Amino acid sequence: MEKWLSQIFKEGNLSLPVILVKEYKELGLTDQEMMLIIQILTFNQEGKDFPTIQELASRMTAEEIQIINMLQKLVQKGYMTIEDVVEKGTGIRSERYQLDALYEKLSLHFMSQLAQPRIEETSKPPQQNLFTIFEQEFGRPLSPIECETLAMWQDQDHYTDELIIAALREAVISNKMFFRYIDRILYEWQRNQIRTPQQARDFSLKFRKPPQAAAVPKKVEPFPFYNWLENESGK
Repeated sequence: MEKWLSQIFKEGNLSLPVILVKEYKELGLTDQEMMLIIQILTFNQEGKDFPTIQELASRMTAEEIQIINMLQKLVQKGYMTIEDVVEKGTGIRSERYQLDALYEKLSLHFMSQLAQPRIEETSKPPQQNLFTIFEQEFGRPLSPIECETLAMWQDQDHYTDELIIAALREAVISNKMFFRYIDRILYEWQRNQIRTPQQARDFSLKFRKPPQAAAVPKKVEPFPFYNWLENESGK
């Protein structure tokens, strides 16, 4: 008995990717379909590339008709192919189960899993990023009213994030760090059909005071100072 058991254990181990065992459900395979694939791989290791339906059924709880249906589904879904093989020398034709398609699907799934964190990072709602930028510039968390105002600029006024950030920079340069001032900037830009930060910069340059003859040259700021509140026309 001991020699018999020892001989069975020496038959070898089935080589099966761990990721396939972990992810077969995500690939759309059922438990029975996965077990059928394992049996096909086991027969392949034993030297049988095309086990019969009866041989497969002898190692599973599924009926022969169920195994036939599962094999058809695996082929139809692109997990497996049945190939014709011509033996060299003899010309004898035979068939075999080929699982390369399954491993290709597994590889694609694995690569998509690796890329997922990067996709999630780049697909964060712009509103969250915008809140962070404002809080960094203000040096404090935004109040509920300020958060609501920021959301209204996006959802109701349909200002782009880039234009809102440009208005924020204008307020920083002008040393007028409050939302009413930023709101007036955005309103004036909208009234003058300003759509991009570059257009906003060009528009602001029109109001830059000319330098005095004896004045020391000043550094040109990205968004020159302009007192937007003095130009209120009612919103």
